[in-house]
Amino acid sequence: MDQIHTCIESIHGHTAVELVSITCDDIGYKTPNFTTSGIFRLHGLVKVHHEFKPWCVILKIIKPDTVEKDNFEHHNYWRREALVLESGVLREFPGSICATESYLVEEQQDGTIWLWMEYVKGEYANTVEQFSYIARQLGRFNGAYLSRIKMVPDHEWICRAWLNSWTTASRMYAPNMEAYASRILADNEQSTWAWYQGILENINSALDSLQRLPRVLAHQDLSQMNMLLVKKEASETQLVLIDWQFMSISGIGEDLGKLFGVNMSLGIIPPDQYITFQTSLYNAHLMGLRDIGWQGDEGLVRYGFCLSTALRSVWEVPQFFSILAQLEDNPNNTKLKERLNLLDCIITVHKQMAMEADSLKLQFHDMALR
Repeated sequence: MDQIHTCIESIHGHTAVELVSITCDDIGYKTPNFTTSGIFRLHGLVKVHHEFKPWCVILKIIKPDTVEKDNFEHHNYWRREALVLESGVLREFPGSICATESYLVEEQQDGTIWLWMEYVKGEYANTVEQFSYIARQLGRFNGAYLSRIKMVPDHEWICRAWLNSWTTASRMYAPNMEAYASRILADNEQSTWAWYQGILENINSALDSLQRLPRVLAHQDLSQMNMLLVKKEASETQLVLIDWQFMSISGIGEDLGKLFGVNMSLGIIPPDQYITFQTSLYNAHLMGLRDIGWQGDEGLVRYGFCLSTALRSVWEVPQFFSILAQLEDNPNNTKLKERLNLLDCIITVHKQMAMEADSLKLQFHDMALR
């Protein structure tokens, strides 16, 4: 109750309030992080100066997981979001991106940490226009650090090699399909497996090249549900990003690759619109970088975008072959067939973007990425 009162007083400018009612809803997030124990919406009424007013807060409970996630170099370091909120770094953002207000961060006796945050009501992006708006705002956000309008924060718990850590973890937990792949006969599957082996053989060089790109502060978890489009006065739209658990210092273009790649994986971007989204997101992102005054080589942005998207294949390709194997025993499973077709479309995009990244790398005469 003390924590709830503290949050409500923050909402109402520390005015004396009388709590009238409380309701707690389990948000029931469908794809929770391994380090998330629960997310709840607490809301109700308070009496302020004899007037009833609504209140609402989000309570997110985070918890330790595996030993590797207790290392701040890990992409999913379990304490990171609590440290982000405590540090105040979210209040120092450029104007193109907003974050929710943090009311309380409390470590509990059971080892969990309770994060009490502002509730923001907004719309999820679905259309190419909405995603392109987000990409442009993201460009302005990244560009503010490239143009030195804002300095990249230097906290040790901000991940410095997010994609390196994520690809390592993905390879560790992805299904091992070596035995199955050794006996496949179809040319298309053989070609995909051979391409995937080439990705793995060159992955260290690829990840090292991303580390040499101009550095920006990145969100790295731009799935649809972490991006809220909030309507303001005069029909102005504000982009609010939530869930900063994956905050990183990344290469330019990486956050755009995550925006495009993860929303393909989640099925938010329809397969027949992959190229439309790819083109529109990139153009909008580059426009955002130019809006803020960055005049650097756009080839570096394109390279980061293409390569970071393509490297998601370390998770997608094993899933593709795992479903192929499952269909041998269950050939009429409609859901498996739909997922297989989706992955096939995604991997086709990965192949194209990997090829473009290789071509771009050869064009950099200053050897910056070689």
